Amino acid sequence: MPRLGLRHRFVIAVTLSMLVPTSLVSLLAYRLIDHQAEQFVNERIHSSLYSINQQIDHSLSSAYEDSEWLSQLIYDSRTNGALRTDWNNVQEWLQLFLQKHDNYNYILVKKGLSRELIAQRSSYPIPDLDAASSTVPGLQDRPAVAMPPYQNADGQLETTVVAALPDGSGTINIGLSLESVSQQLVTESNTLGVRFMLADSGRAIISDSSSQVKPGTLLNDTAYTSMFDSSSEGSYLLSNTGRTDMQLYYSTVRTTGWKLAAEAPLAIARSAATPMLRSIAFIIVLTMLIGIFVAALFATRALRPIRAYREAFTRISEGDCSVKMPQSSRDEWGRLGGSFNRMLKSLQSYAFSDPLTGLPDRRRMTFFIERQLKNASESGGTPFAVWFIDVDNFKQMNDTQGHAYGDEVVRQVARELQRLMPPPNIVARFGGDEFVMLMPEANDLSLRAHATKLQERFDRGILVHGELLRVQLSVGVAVYPKDGETLEQLVGSADHAMYRAKRKGKNNIQFH
Repeated sequence: MPRLGLRHRFVIAVTLSMLVPTSLVSLLAYRLIDHQAEQFVNERIHSSLYSINQQIDHSLSSAYEDSEWLSQLIYDSRTNGALRTDWNNVQEWLQLFLQKHDNYNYILVKKGLSRELIAQRSSYPIPDLDAASSTVPGLQDRPAVAMPPYQNADGQLETTVVAALPDGSGTINIGLSLESVSQQLVTESNTLGVRFMLADSGRAIISDSSSQVKPGTLLNDTAYTSMFDSSSEGSYLLSNTGRTDMQLYYSTVRTTGWKLAAEAPLAIARSAATPMLRSIAFIIVLTMLIGIFVAALFATRALRPIRAYREAFTRISEGDCSVKMPQSSRDEWGRLGGSFNRMLKSLQSYAFSDPLTGLPDRRRMTFFIERQLKNASESGGTPFAVWFIDVDNFKQMNDTQGHAYGDEVVRQVARELQRLMPPPNIVARFGGDEFVMLMPEANDLSLRAHATKLQERFDRGILVHGELLRVQLSVGVAVYPKDGETLEQLVGSADHAMYRAKRKGKNNIQFH
């Protein structure tokens, strides 16, 4: 038998010394991954339930607030129960309000059983609400409520949010679309391989991702009894039903008491772990055979660029697209850095900019405001302002002059706003004819000076297709931290101030 060289003996010795520990590590890794896969599936299902729950709560809460606010507005527009002479203006305003809320299908003002005002989407049939409204006793003494969901004429899930006028003479009814909830149930079901259900407090199915159970079907199966009789959320093994291989997860929708449930096979965790276990086994064997010598030589050099890209992708995922990769080296990493930088530049141009005006879009402005909030909190609450700007009578311009004319108006307004509010101010197009501006340095003097400058400039008019057009703006301003300490609070406060400006006759600036 020929004598083995030092290199061969080293290979055999290292291989044998790694074989036993690798086997033990593989066994431990199997148990650990199996456990972690099960934990991951549980967390992922709970996360999906929480996300859907939050979506339902947000939609209903917004509809509750809007219905109660509208009821107060309608009440203020009445005189001893009689219609005022400006009632047609209220009707037109309700229609505009409806158009700005994509998830509302109609707004109905009822007095007794008669329908006094109706705002609805084009040719949308309003269901018979007389019976539904009468099933809520003492509605004038209660906050807004959601009626049991139903399928509308288009076969989509919908509910009616009802709020009483303060004097009890009538109700505000908002048709709230829940189709996005049904779609999310199906999306999460397809992603996880889990059945998702939404049922009301009377055990009637509202929506089922499996499409096997029709809305309105009662959950009479005893397996679901604990879900309705126990705590607001939890999970348990389905037993005494012949389905001991299934786990039920559930939570309760806070605003309505509806039950949201996910029915998952226990084998789903094992199926999730199997590809990972195969990959780890392959990696262990490959590393043991061929990676033992080259890893130490190339690990440091190979991992350094990988760490840099990992950090870059982390920053990008958080919305920071200002990162750049070095491209000084002449190897593959240098060429990859150049390609990465070019890709990121294109991403900044297309993903976070409004194509019509070139301004930052809603997502980019959200990032800027969140970053400003973080900087302000770290610096002890330095004030800054968020402006919400809306072009008055824009829809009328679009309808009479055409969309091309409207687009040019938006472009010219954006150009003037950028010129009037130079850096460090940031102007973004929030959508349609709405703009949002972030003013990092704000005090009473600067705010009023900029407000005056803004009004004076647009009072002089802007050129649109060679003609002078006097554009009117309704502007709302919110200041951190006085008017809000979160993104939602600040934008909401500025939005409310802007609507107050419109109610005061448009073409003015209101501070929250």
